[in-house]
Amino acid sequence: MAKKIALGKGIASLIQETPNEILRTTLETERKKLASEKQNEGPLLVEISEIHPNPNQPRKIFKEKELEELSQSIKENGVIQPLIVAKADSGFELVAGERRLKASKLAGLAKVPVVIKEGTEREKMVMAIIENVQRADLNCVEEALAYYTLMNDYNLTQEEVAKKLGKERSSIANYLRVLKLPRTIIEMVQKELLSFGHAKILASAKEREEAIRFANLAVDQGLSVRELEKLIKSRRNPKISKELDREGLDKLDSLRQKLEQRTGWHFGISQKKNGAGQITLKFSNEAEFNDIYEYLLTK
Repeated sequence: MAKKIALGKGIASLIQETPNEILRTTLETERKKLASEKQNEGPLLVEISEIHPNPNQPRKIFKEKELEELSQSIKENGVIQPLIVAKADSGFELVAGERRLKASKLAGLAKVPVVIKEGTEREKMVMAIIENVQRADLNCVEEALAYYTLMNDYNLTQEEVAKKLGKERSSIANYLRVLKLPRTIIEMVQKELLSFGHAKILASAKEREEAIRFANLAVDQGLSVRELEKLIKSRRNPKISKELDREGLDKLDSLRQKLEQRTGWHFGISQKKNGAGQITLKFSNEAEFNDIYEYLLTK
């Protein structure tokens, strides 16, 4: 009887303690899980010194004036949009928001709001590139390099890149064509001397030297994308070239007439194909010459 009581007591003890222990363990696991999920849901404040640069940052050029303006805004309003980071062996690795991070440092902030993203190394790297590209404000060379990295380093096709970014495959192809331009032209685009539209037109040039020559003309003469396209077509099609020459002569004649109507003097205007030219003033007698001379001295 004593053995039965002892046995019963032992079972009762097991029944009382084991469920409680399991419950405590389960609750602790769930608490940690909820805390982790909560941490990943909303922004956290972390030390700027704990955030490391992202090697896959597509944007390479940061304009000082824009950084200074953003820095002043952050001083007044704080960092409104959190940075996106991933946990690293030491601190955090930046996924998106390098411009905000730089501006926050300029503003003297010690901490910034962040949202933590999780995933494999490959997933985080792909996510970093996609996040930055989707935020725009990249020049077309930086954007093209981002697409090239996704394809080359992560074995994605143009179709897969387009799908991830919600773009047309033809758009991705156009950006990638920019990378095939001569280095001289790529630098012009990076310096914003030429636009993406100019770059697409120049990419159609058959010869390297031809592309560089047209790029220099576009920069020197301030040609629009449409004007550059017409110029390139004119060099390939004599008929178009004659039409453009006629247009140019008509334009010069119109300007000449306006000058003559405004001043009452006779002008001559000529212009070469490279854009250089001259304006001449004509006079029929000494009195008219003196009038022109006196007028120019007073201006």
